[in-house]
Amino acid sequence: MVVVLEDGLYACDPSSGALDLLVPLEADEPENRANDGKCDAAGRLWVGTMNLIQEGRPTGNFYRIDPDLTVTKIGSGFGIPNGLAWSPDDKVMLHTDTCANVVWRYEFDPATGQRRAEQPFFHFDAAATGGVDGAAMDAKGGYWPALYGGWKLLRLLSDGTVDREISLPVSQPTMAAFGGAEMTTLFITSAYQNLTDRDLRAQPLAGCLLAVETDVVGHPVHAFGG
Repeated sequence: MVVVLEDGLYACDPSSGALDLLVPLEADEPENRANDGKCDAAGRLWVGTMNLIQEGRPTGNFYRIDPDLTVTKIGSGFGIPNGLAWSPDDKVMLHTDTCANVVWRYEFDPATGQRRAEQPFFHFDAAATGGVDGAAMDAKGGYWPALYGGWKLLRLLSDGTVDREISLPVSQPTMAAFGGAEMTTLFITSAYQNLTDRDLRAQPLAGCLLAVETDVVGHPVHAFGG
């Protein structure tokens, strides 16, 4: 499999943990680290970076790494790039900067890997209700963002309206992914950064991997094509 670390894209052998650098990334931005990433249907890896030292400082960038390891910068000035997902027909890309409080919708060409026509899709208030972090997509086009700091997971319809909320026993859910034999189980990662001892006593599952059964079939994610 491939992983993006602070200094580039690596091939990783899960059985041994051995890493092999495939392509360096942001050698000129030593304060940045990779954050949210996902592959499109053609196996191109899209990944954002954010400031490692001062969270939210807009030094982050957004990249596309093609299967031949060509790196293209798509955007810059990000605080915390997140929420990456594609519609089931691969014609819509969703993406956010958590610091900007809006998820953006783009028309996407799966043949060329080009996006255009940025439009607001979903507005949120990170300070009041939690910020959109990682997100999953279901087979019907429902978008499932984890609200970091908000204790919940949402399902949004294709027009950006909220279809349902799932309350969670952790305040910092970070990413949801569909899996299981029927692709109806949501596996949700969570964090415990900056939580006090009192916080951790109140939410002992903080930092754990959670599983939630749903009545919705998930859309599978794609593998890197390189």
